[in-house]
Amino acid sequence: MQVGCGFRVKSVKDQDYVYFWRYEDRGGRSRQVYVYMGRRRSAGTARRLAGALEAHYASAADELRRQLGEHRTAIAALRG
Repeated sequence: MQVGCGFRVKSVKDQDYVYFWRYEDRGGRSRQVYVYMGRRRSAGTARRLAGALEAHYASAADELRRQLGEHRTAIAALRG
């Protein structure tokens, strides 16, 4: 699992658009995926972007906690 996300502003024909990006595992490979959020100066875009960032970090935290639990179990098994 590669933890990472962010956003990027892309200009198309003198208009700025916001894209949220994150890494996803696709077929055993990590890929950067872009999701369109909306026009740059839109309140809705800012709200959607904030939500996407919050959701991604919450999901990553859950995954990291799960992995930590697995490691703790494996370490406990080493002790016998």
